[in-house]
Amino acid sequence: MIRTLILDFDGTLADTQTSILSTTHAALQEMGLPQPSDDFIRSLIGLPLKDMFLRYPGIKDEAMAQTGFDTYKRLFDPIAEQTFRLFPKVEATLRQLRSESSIKIITASSRMVASQEHLLGLTNIRECFDLLCGLETVKHQKPAPDMVLHILDVTQTAAHEALVVGDATYDIIMGQGANCHTCAVTYGNQSAEQLNSAQPEFIIDNFEEVGRLALEL
Repeated sequence: MIRTLILDFDGTLADTQTSILSTTHAALQEMGLPQPSDDFIRSLIGLPLKDMFLRYPGIKDEAMAQTGFDTYKRLFDPIAEQTFRLFPKVEATLRQLRSESSIKIITASSRMVASQEHLLGLTNIRECFDLLCGLETVKHQKPAPDMVLHILDVTQTAAHEALVVGDATYDIIMGQGANCHTCAVTYGNQSAEQLNSAQPEFIIDNFEEVGRLALEL
């Protein structure tokens, strides 16, 4: 029986890919740095933002990555407000879980909690979440299991009673490290082939199936 549903944010709940790509290109342009391909940026989505910047061409050290992080944060909200959207069936599925079960619904994201709050404020689903966890919640980020372990501790949930859902191998490895059930979604930022390399317990094509899994496991 699943007592706690742990959801990645970007690429799982929300289609923020256009927002992330546009903001990344704008930040690097402002810094006068080379532009990586969209495919390369997509491959990094799910990591903490500063770690993403450390991998971009022209970023030579931690200080430059921090500048990229700060520039991105400043530029993101106006861009996201025009491009952010929830994936199909997210709102309906979360509301169904709320009405038909006592499952706790919690995010585990590399996005800061304040940013999650801001984006969820553009939707009608903030009330569906018991807790938001993000970049500042734990010291060691994805793919380390620390955020999931923190959630299990806070909710007093056993590992076998939790389902971790994400669109990136980092999410799956994080959940596996905490000995939880894991589910990959193929509609986000990584391909089914990439996701299968992490050997998730389940792999699904739409968010509605997350609700079914959570109720049936």
